[in-house]
Order: sequence, then structure tokens, then C-alpha cells
Amino acid sequence: MKLVKINLCDVTVDFRDGRATRFNTCFHPAHQLPANVSRPSEAPYSFTRWLPLILQTQNIDLSAVQAVCLSRAQARLLVDASTTSIITGEMNRAFEEDLREDVFPAFSSLKFPPEGLFMRLTGCSPKDGRWRDPTRPSLHSTDDIILRLTTSERARNDIINSLESGSGTVDITFLPFDARMDSRREYRVFCCPTNGNITAVSQYCWHRPWLFDLRPGTTLKAVADKIWAGIVAIHQQILNDLKPDAELDNLLLQQGFTFDVLYDEDKEATELVELNVFGARSGCGSCLFNWVNDFSQLYGEGEGVEFRVTW
Repeated sequence: MKLVKINLCDVTVDFRDGRATRFNTCFHPAHQLPANVSRPSEAPYSFTRWLPLILQTQNIDLSAVQAVCLSRAQARLLVDASTTSIITGEMNRAFEEDLREDVFPAFSSLKFPPEGLFMRLTGCSPKDGRWRDPTRPSLHSTDDIILRLTTSERARNDIINSLESGSGTVDITFLPFDARMDSRREYRVFCCPTNGNITAVSQYCWHRPWLFDLRPGTTLKAVADKIWAGIVAIHQQILNDLKPDAELDNLLLQQGFTFDVLYDEDKEATELVELNVFGARSGCGSCLFNWVNDFSQLYGEGEGVEFRVTW
């Protein structure tokens, strides 16, 4: 593993208008890429498929997991309400009565612990949605949940994908909220198609200085080595969990995959956050890489693994 520093000034310049082109790219058109690079299916990366391993690495008991299954009608109502709410950041008043009558009851069995809940849909979390309390990202009521869902473009797209794929329900998973889950502590790991080998690692919060650059007395390479060791261990757990006779698991290897981890510096422990799709044609952000410019590195044609951070 080679630790590579990306100059923060280059990242800042690229991100200054909020639309990066050099870093964190995604959804590249076919004409920018080799002919054999196609748009991947997102089916193998379902949160529920990988939830047992996520719980294991985070030391969360299965009994703490709660789930809600929305009917197609309830899901469509959320999508309709979100059309305006994504713009206004508020619950759509025209749909509020219908939401309270038809959708709110689906969440009535949820138990809200003191720390609140974290919500995850099949393909993403609605982290771009509005917080009812600007100081509190955790969910403490059904009102919090509906506001987060209807103001999140990520949630809207994921629900639409589920509906268009013919799913009978839209499944939402709830975990106890964990304040350690800060994007500055997270890293994205890129695993190339066919063999699933790790080709690259990037700090997840790519547009801000690496968390450890500001720590006095910290040896950066030593920290990176600890994070890398945890990544390698989780990567092996993922590979061990693949089932040879499972079609979607085979597709995951064929397409490649990414996974996000959290490094807890106090415990010196690395935990799995989620698995995601891989590829230049996908919606997976490349963080401190560029899917086209760094194609050889990301797709396993380079030498060794690059671990990119910025400051």
C-alpha cells in the first residue's frame, strides 16, 4: 500500500463551485471509457444482504435492528410528496393529511432509543434529507423520518428504483444511531471486477483535510497502516461471505465492488459501513480519484494499492 497525498488546494479549486470534475466523479458516459465498461446492476450490494456482516464488525446485536416494509402505494405517496419537499425542505402540506393517514402508521411499531435511530434504504441512506432539529442528525419520531425521506433526493431515487424494479415492498432498516459515524472517519475501498482485489483507498470526506493531519504528534504513515490493516481484514470477511452458488454474489465479483469503512481511532478498530456498486458508469463517487483519469489504477491495471488522503 502506497500512501499518496493530494494537495488540498487542488481539491478546493475543483470543488469551489460545488461541481467537481477532477475528483469524486461518477456516471461517466460510455464514449469516455473502454467499450467493455457497462452500467452495473446495483442488486448485489443491497444493505440487507450485507447487514449481518455490518452488524458483526460494529458489534451490534441483531435484536437492535428494526425494519419497516412500505407497500407500493405508500412508497408512491412518498415519491409524490417529495417532488415539492425536496425543493422547499419542508413536509408537503398538500400531502400531509394523506401521509399521516396512510404512511405514518407503517412506522408505529418502531421503538426510539434515547440516542435515536439511523435509517437506511436498500441502496442508500437519506443523508441529504432535512433534519427537523439542525443540531441533531438522529431520528426520534415518525415526523423526523417522513421529513427526512420526503426531502431527500437520494431516498426518492432509491424508492423509484425499487418501484421500477417491480419490488412488492420498499424496505427500510433502522439501527441505533451511532455518533461515531462521521464521514471524516470513513474510507472508501475500491475492489476491481472479476477478482475483487483491492486497488485503491480514499478518505471518504474527500473535500476536507484528512482528520489526522491536524493531530499533534501523529505519524501519518503509521495511522494509514492501521487503517489499511483493518481494511484488509474486512475485505477478507466480505470475500469469505460470498456464496459460490448465489447468482448475485457472483455478479458482485464480476462487476467489482466498493465498501466504506469507519476507523475508530480511540479503539483502533475498523468497521464495515456498507457495500456499494463499482465503476465509472455507476453512481459511486470516486472520492480523491477520477474514474477516467485513474481508470488503470481503479480497475486493477496499476501496480499496488494507492491510499489517497488530502491536506
